[in-house]
Amino acid sequence: MYYPYFRGKQFDLLALTTLLTNQRLSKNIVPIIDPVKNSATLKKFLVEIKKKQHPFFMIQNPQAGDFLTLTGANYLNLLSVPKASIIDQPIETFPNNAQLFIAERAAPVLESDWQSNQIPVLLPEEFRLLQKVQGPKILSQDVYTRLPRAEFYQECPDELFSTAHLTFHKRGFIGFSDFSIDSRIYYEQSYPSKYLSLHLVYFEKEVLRIHHFLSTNEELSQKEQFFDLMEQLILWKETLCGEETTLGFTLLLEAFSADKFPGMGVMRKAAVMHHLELMSRYLDSKKEREKQN
Repeated sequence: MYYPYFRGKQFDLLALTTLLTNQRLSKNIVPIIDPVKNSATLKKFLVEIKKKQHPFFMIQNPQAGDFLTLTGANYLNLLSVPKASIIDQPIETFPNNAQLFIAERAAPVLESDWQSNQIPVLLPEEFRLLQKVQGPKILSQDVYTRLPRAEFYQECPDELFSTAHLTFHKRGFIGFSDFSIDSRIYYEQSYPSKYLSLHLVYFEKEVLRIHHFLSTNEELSQKEQFFDLMEQLILWKETLCGEETTLGFTLLLEAFSADKFPGMGVMRKAAVMHHLELMSRYLDSKKEREKQN
């Protein structure tokens, strides 16, 4: 149903692994992993997700990173995991092991023969692609507002994040996808900023919104700015988490209680964990309501 797309960054994989270990990731969430680094973190994630028998896809032809070599390609090809292929050539020229197609560029999609396709296709809501592609379709959206500098979020501290979970089926899709707390554009590092920020989603009834928390004083140290952020977050706790605190939020609270700055990577991990746990709760609850009806 929900297919979040991850570029294989260390703290995104750590977020997924932690949720899997603690059984907080719904089976209705199917991560798509675009592997960037051949790291111990990736290997640990693969061990955990296979142990939990959780559905996911590994992209076998990534467009950036460590696997753009013959050795890297062979490694991915030999992995016994569900495989996805980015459409970078007509689909009839692909090997027969892809279980998910991903449309990123229009040209190879439009050049492909889709008449007999039964493989799910992740694609944006672009008319010419929707008209051409046959088979089950998954809606791909880039919903996160990524601004060049953290202080720019002062202009829009709270905004709509997504309603795709409410509308995808009516629009003819079997599922929906986004990049969690990230954008479609791949980058190794974020822009430097004098301000510290945290971006956390929350449900307002059934609509998913996001609040951009920003430290209030650029002259403070990162640790002091983190405490400033946490004082804001604690006031928002019930809005962000509901009756049960998410693991991601708990991770931040533990650092605050221990009087330490956890680092930007852990803050990123916490934001992703929080997002996916909230979506897990929502999707599991929706499935339960559908069963009862």
